[in-house]
Amino acid sequence: MTAITLKQHLFEQLAQVSKALGQANRLMILDVLTQGECDVDTLHRKLGLSIANVSKHLQTLKQAGLVKNRREGQRIIYALSDASVYRLIVSLREVAETQLEVMQALLQEHLKPQTPLEPISLQALKKMARGQQAFTLLDVRPEDEFAAGHLPNAINVPIEQLPQSLSELNPAQPLIVYCRGPYCMWSQEAVEALLAQGFDAKRLLEGYPEWQAQQG
Repeated sequence: MTAITLKQHLFEQLAQVSKALGQANRLMILDVLTQGECDVDTLHRKLGLSIANVSKHLQTLKQAGLVKNRREGQRIIYALSDASVYRLIVSLREVAETQLEVMQALLQEHLKPQTPLEPISLQALKKMARGQQAFTLLDVRPEDEFAAGHLPNAINVPIEQLPQSLSELNPAQPLIVYCRGPYCMWSQEAVEALLAQGFDAKRLLEGYPEWQAQQG
């Protein structure tokens, strides 16, 4: 094999990975898997995709080395193949946010920076904790994602349960709300609802995967 041929074969493998990433539903599947492992039925329910489509996308992702699976009884459980896949997703996100004007416009319009909904960062959250500032950390993800991993001392109130759970929250403490990460709208929805009820609430820009990545 010549050097040129070898180089071509290597780049063909890179192209397989990039092709697997080149579909929005597959990226959303990877986004859910950053929260923890899931079976096909759980991904079907969380993303609103048919079971057949979820299975097909997972096979494409597995062939590209982006996910792995294991059997648990009758269920096949999928997970990211390793931490490098999460880093790849973050890099893809960073390129899109800095280079695509449409992406920048969407973030500006829907995530509302420089308003009461402007998020705080993990760095700011750590500073609050070091300063022993009292606050309640609220995780509005589904219960299974919270059980798979969450920020220290967080309490879990899934977004659909928030209206009937307001009485359980301490109105004397600021609420810091987080969900799956920068593109998850649940935290914004929760903060809007909390502000309307008179709570002091801010959303966290990052989510559990970003916090976990910083622990290494």
